[in-house]
Amino acid sequence: ELRYPLSKSAENMNRRFKEMLNTKELISASKKQAEYLALQNQINPHFLYNTLEGIRSEALCAGITEVAQMTEALSSFFRYTISNVEHMVTLEEELNNVKNYFIIQQFRFEDRLSISIDIGSDREKLLSVKIPKLTLQPIVENAIYHGIERKIGDGNVSIKIETTATRLIITISD
Repeated sequence: ELRYPLSKSAENMNRRFKEMLNTKELISASKKQAEYLALQNQINPHFLYNTLEGIRSEALCAGITEVAQMTEALSSFFRYTISNVEHMVTLEEELNNVKNYFIIQQFRFEDRLSISIDIGSDREKLLSVKIPKLTLQPIVENAIYHGIERKIGDGNVSIKIETTATRLIITISD
């Protein structure tokens, strides 16, 4: 085999070409890993929902309706929290998430905990108003934790929704 020496510029070009091939391989490997992680992250929520649905079905078959209700509320809560990537949701969607969270908490507090939601007049219009996702649930959770959990006796979380000419006013109290 005859080997001819390359010029300095040809050697540099050859070295850079090999580096580019290595970089392309690294990018390809990184891309495959990212695709795998994306697939894994898609599977995990589905696995969670399917598992919760399995628990709910078993509870219904066994006649344990409270566990079935709690599991359904937990599944809906997770689906809302994890799946919806939009930052703005309707007030109705946000209130439904709060209700699912509340169902879960009621199993913990039983009759000690109640919730009231007062939507002023023009209910349909108010329920379609867009607000940032996960605005209400953390505040309700805070009201339960700081206002009711440590309280002796019953507790009520109250959500009142009002409007002015230019604002939506949501008051959460315990």
